[in-house]
Amino acid sequence: MKRSAILLSLAMLMSTVSCGGKAVSSASDTGKAQGIPDLAGGTRTESTTEASGEKITIKLAVAESPDWWRGWQLVWDKLNKFNSESDKYYVDVVIYSIDEDDKFGDTSAQRLSMDILADDVPDIIAAAPFQLDKFRKNGYLTDLSQYIHREDFLGNVISSVEQDGKIQMIYPTFEIYTAAARTALVGADKENWTVQDAVGAYNSFSGDLISNMYTKYDLRHYFFKGVMASCIDYKSHTCDLENGLAPVLSFLSSIPDTGNRNTSGEAAGDVTSGTALVQEMWINGINTYYPTEMLRCFGNEPVTFVGYPTSSGKGSYADVADAFGIMANSPHQSEAWDVLAQTIFSDEFQMDLNTYSYGVPVSKNAVEELMSGFGAPFKSTKPEAPVNEEQRVLTEEQKQQFYDLLSSIVIDPFINVSIEYMIKEESDYVFDGGRSIDECIDILQNRIGLYLSETE
Repeated sequence: MKRSAILLSLAMLMSTVSCGGKAVSSASDTGKAQGIPDLAGGTRTESTTEASGEKITIKLAVAESPDWWRGWQLVWDKLNKFNSESDKYYVDVVIYSIDEDDKFGDTSAQRLSMDILADDVPDIIAAAPFQLDKFRKNGYLTDLSQYIHREDFLGNVISSVEQDGKIQMIYPTFEIYTAAARTALVGADKENWTVQDAVGAYNSFSGDLISNMYTKYDLRHYFFKGVMASCIDYKSHTCDLENGLAPVLSFLSSIPDTGNRNTSGEAAGDVTSGTALVQEMWINGINTYYPTEMLRCFGNEPVTFVGYPTSSGKGSYADVADAFGIMANSPHQSEAWDVLAQTIFSDEFQMDLNTYSYGVPVSKNAVEELMSGFGAPFKSTKPEAPVNEEQRVLTEEQKQQFYDLLSSIVIDPFINVSIEYMIKEESDYVFDGGRSIDECIDILQNRIGLYLSETE
């Protein structure tokens, strides 16, 4: 790629990035740290190992985001160990910080862009997927298909990042947000229910719709989760707020301020006692959390994943914090992937990430190995849990249901926190009575439409 084309495309990339209200300067002046951080010490320091002799230096640039991946602290340890043991590679890590008041995580990506303009080009970039996608659209990321084997990853992971036959980024883990209810109460056919399904359940159930719901803002949070996941198509850069958001705003505006049935000051309901219908679940790995919740909340009774209400019945959704891409003009593309394959995406490290609950692994081998022992007998830490030993083990049907959820959930890694902020901000005016639903939808269509067009 010619340098003039690089400069023009990067200028276009930077023009789409907000400065977070602060003057932007070179990352070298504003929080860029050379070497792998020593997070245990609370500060970013020089790596304890030095590049030497015949080693190939692979530069990894990491752009911080508001949704900073918790797994990074394990990555630093892995890379430090890798540097000390590898005879071939040395990984040089550079972190680009975000401004404290940056809600969207744009300032770190801008600092990285400025360094690339100055010919300080990394081999690998790690960033929030929607930020990394801006680099992809400007032609800066290579196609990883020439290096990776699709069959090594979960199929839904590959399909989530493949665009136009190319895979230009890959993420190490994902986390699932869903909600479950007893099948006996909602039926087996209500998996991934719609907004209409959820509103009908709210109107017909005698208790609270969701567990531990105290105010209408708890209910709003539950309904908005599905809206964020289903209204926006980040690949096609389109949104459908009329069908996705309007029914939710209409329902939430109609409920009492208390938001639940406990207007006399009673405690909020829970699914264990049957006073609430739905239990939200955050699945951050193949660990004991899931069988524990099945035991504690549902007593191992059959459940249905109703998920979060959406217009399309999408239901459950996955969150991806950070992804990795390799620069198209890196002179060490294959070596850069070799480093990632030996560290972040090795089966061994994928299982380590799971052990620390840093997310569901994307490696098919790691998932299958972890699933082979999943649901084994365990001791519940919940004193109210039943003591029947038979209930401490998931049935084969329950294990299969869990695996189906992991391997079939539609993952959209490009969900943009900027758009989530816009929707919540404009919706507040509706709840405060200062704007009609139609006005809110029109304003959001314009705001989000403009934002999507600018980042296309």
